[in-house]
Amino acid sequence: MPAAKHILLLLTLIYAILLVGGTILNRLGPDRWWFGAVNLYLPQVIWLIPGILLLVLYLFLAPRLIWVPLLCVVWVLGPVMGFCWPLGTGSATAAAKPFRVMTWNAKYGMREKIRTLELMRELEWNNPDLVLFQDAGGATLPQSPLMPLFNGWYLRSVGQYVIASRHPLSEVREMPLFAPKEKHLCLRCETEVGGRKLVIYNVHLQTPREGLNAFGAVRRTPEFLPFAISRLQLNVRIRLSQAETVARYVAQETDPVLLAGDLNSPDPSFSCMLLRNVGLHDAFAQAGKGYGYTYGHFLLNRRLPWLNYSWMRLDHVMTSHQLQAIRCWTGTKDASDHRPVIADLVWSAK
Repeated sequence: MPAAKHILLLLTLIYAILLVGGTILNRLGPDRWWFGAVNLYLPQVIWLIPGILLLVLYLFLAPRLIWVPLLCVVWVLGPVMGFCWPLGTGSATAAAKPFRVMTWNAKYGMREKIRTLELMRELEWNNPDLVLFQDAGGATLPQSPLMPLFNGWYLRSVGQYVIASRHPLSEVREMPLFAPKEKHLCLRCETEVGGRKLVIYNVHLQTPREGLNAFGAVRRTPEFLPFAISRLQLNVRIRLSQAETVARYVAQETDPVLLAGDLNSPDPSFSCMLLRNVGLHDAFAQAGKGYGYTYGHFLLNRRLPWLNYSWMRLDHVMTSHQLQAIRCWTGTKDASDHRPVIADLVWSAK
């Protein structure tokens, strides 16, 4: 029995070292290395599996030490999986009326009609003041069923992007982003909220799909691994280059900034880190509760309809310090491959 306990402690030490390594990697920007990028886009809940197995073994072999694997499990449920529960949201302007923002990769027209009905229902339910759509080409055409919902709103649309606001909008500027073999851009426009100018960026960064899909062939053909790694690294470099360009645009702004969209980047990613480095902060990290996952539910639904849960936070609302989130949450999983992110914002008292 003592030998079994020693083996158990050794396995726990290895598990803890892996968790520490993953946590440090997340602090440094995991997508800077290919193995970190692979892990970044995996369901982080898989790191619970060793912990649960260890808990069972400790229960029978070393019940007095069960707190050791339990700490590891709590670690996974907390920092590793990105659990948020802010204790406070700081100071805000007294009696400030919240300004509600919704960002959504709506996949408009790419799925069955029932999803359009769910999309309309979500818009009506949340009643936002500003909507930023991605992958929504055609949503503002006269025959679009969404148009009655935006009656009297100010609309700007370019390609896949739509910006809809209850407040007047300036003309949009198409801000170029690097992407091979295609024209890629983000949108910039301005509005006024509470008598103060606000610069808006609607952003959709490069999808990681191509890079990650290359690893699917490795299971059948192991010698394909070097090529899969190179594809993933290229994909990451494109996304980081786009994030760096957006960060450079934001850094040049002299007015408060609201940036939102499908960044195709979980919160620990280096892409998000680049945006935080120019003074933006994430609304869900500031005022959300729970995990705020926006993506993954439809992937599981294809084979495991009963396991229809999101497990990545790819979509973000980010603001400069002049704005403060007092509440942030995610919406329905039924209208799109992505859940929308909704945030109530106020001007900071600082």
